[in-house]
This record gives sequence, C-alpha cells and structure tokens, in this order.
Amino acid sequence: MKIPGMQLFKKAERKGNEAEVPMAENLGLVDFFKLTYKEMNEDHVMAFAGNLTYKGLFAVFPFFTFLLSLLGLFKATDLVNTMVDKLSGVVPQSATAFIEDQLLSITENQAQSAFTFGAIISILLALWGVSGAFRSVMEAMNVMYEVEEDRPFWKVYGISIFMSLAVVVLLLGALVLVVFGEPIGVAVADVVGLGSVFATVWSILQWPVVALVVLFAFALIYYFAPAARQRFRWISPGSLIAFVFWLAFSLLFSLYASTFGGSSYNETYGSLAGVIILMLYVYYSALIMLVGAEMNQVIEWHIPGGKDEGEKVPEDDRKPDVHRLNREDKQEGESR
Repeated sequence: MKIPGMQLFKKAERKGNEAEVPMAENLGLVDFFKLTYKEMNEDHVMAFAGNLTYKGLFAVFPFFTFLLSLLGLFKATDLVNTMVDKLSGVVPQSATAFIEDQLLSITENQAQSAFTFGAIISILLALWGVSGAFRSVMEAMNVMYEVEEDRPFWKVYGISIFMSLAVVVLLLGALVLVVFGEPIGVAVADVVGLGSVFATVWSILQWPVVALVVLFAFALIYYFAPAARQRFRWISPGSLIAFVFWLAFSLLFSLYASTFGGSSYNETYGSLAGVIILMLYVYYSALIMLVGAEMNQVIEWHIPGGKDEGEKVPEDDRKPDVHRLNREDKQEGESR
C-alpha cells in the first residue's frame, strides 16, 4: 500500500542528503539530523537536561553571593545589577527580575566592606554547586559517547572545578565586554590616537569577540567533559551549532516571555512565575548544549581516523597492540 506523499518525502530526503556535512564522509545533512535525533532519544538527553537544570539552579545564587562578596572589596556591587540589566534583551525579563530581587536580598544581608567568613562559605558553596552541575555534564557526555568513567575521583572533581572556574571567567569576561565595551573602545582609541574611527570599529567588533568567548566556553565543556580523548577540530561544529541555536532560542524565548507567555505564567504561577521562566530557560539552554555534544559525536563517527561508538581514543592516536600483532603473525605463519 502506497502512502500518499511518501515518494515525494523520500525524494526530498535524498535531495537533502546531497549536501554533506563538512569533514565527515558519507554523511548527508538529513541523515545527520536523523542520527542526532535517534541518539538523543537513546541517551535520554532530555532527562539529563532536567538534572542539569536542578543542579544549575542550586549553583546560581551561591555564585552571585560570592560575586557580590568579591565586588564588595572594591565597592562595585552595582556592577552585577548593570550586567543583569544588559542581559534583559536576551534572557526573559521575568527571569532577570527574579534574579535582581534575589541580588537585592543578598546585598542587604551581606557586609560589603570586607571579605568575611560568609564570603568564603559562599565561594565554597558556589564552587561545589557549579562543579556539581559540571559533573552531571560529564556523566551525561559519558553516556552519549558510550564510555565508562575510568578517571580517578580526584581528577573528575579537579576537572569539574577547573571547568567551573574557566567557564565562569569566560562568561564574566563576555559580560564585562558587553557592559564596558564602549568605554574601553574610547579609552583605547585615545591611547592609540585613532579617535572616533577606532571607537566605532571597536563598538562593532566587541560583539564578535563576545560570541567567540561564549563559543570557546562551549568548546571547553565538550573537550574536557567526556572520559575520551577529544580534538578541538572535531568538537568545533557542535560548539558552533549549539551557540547559534542557543542565541536564537534566547532571543525568541525572551520575546515570547515578554509578550505572549509572561501574562499566562503570572496568572498560573503567581509570584513563582519568574522562577518557572528561569527554570525553563536553563532547561532548554542545557538541552541545546547536550544536543551540540550529540552532533559532535555523530560527526566524529564519520570522520576518517575518528572514534567509533564506545571508543575513547581516536583511531589515528591508537598505539599498535604489539602482542596482538605477534599472535596474528604467528597464526598466519602456522596456516601456511
């Protein structure tokens, strides 16, 4: 029995597969997305995204407490509010309003004049919370790559803390560029003597620089998280696609939450609307990041010299098994 439109669908699929994924061999564009979707379902990516959301939300406010404690040394706690204001065009307004309320509460209950014992506790809580979220990322990516975690516990914790610090520093650097990009451009223009021309060029270039910083943060996660040997050129496609998807999602979700969805969330959840919207934003952001990792894996399967399913070391990096080769040579000699 012929299904109406099936031939047309198959023809469109064949046409779509004529465009092959760069770097990969015999991997059409349609097959690439089909394989990625199949792997997402098999690896329970949505469940892992929910786990990351749960742990990520526990890390957000200890991190802001730590940041306010640190900025309190320099009497610069207003900088965090400025950064949150700058995010309002990307992150949904209800979520940023909720974060601002929590920051105000933290600021009022915290001494800003000294690096207190409470600030030290905040640092430890922030590191534990953020690194816990990254350990969940490591667990998720091990499942995606179908490898077992054989790294010692101290290395797992060390990598998770390193990734926490690195990603936080990169994202803070991106936020500082957004907040102070124009003043920095003017100051540098005065130093080099190029005047308004340099300042104008810098005001345009700061956004690609911010994009590269965030893109590098994605790449760091994809590189260090799985218990497998990675190469930056193999994780770049997923990093780029995940970044583009995340940016598009952030803009669209912010527009939706501020126009159509905000009122319905307020009616349904009342004072918890900001929390719910923040949770949704974190959940879908985590989902996009994990989908990027799945894309990297699917592409690597089709790269000559790459890793197959369940392998930790790329084919090009493997050392020959001398004992196995000797056995094979001996068996071949006996057969003759």
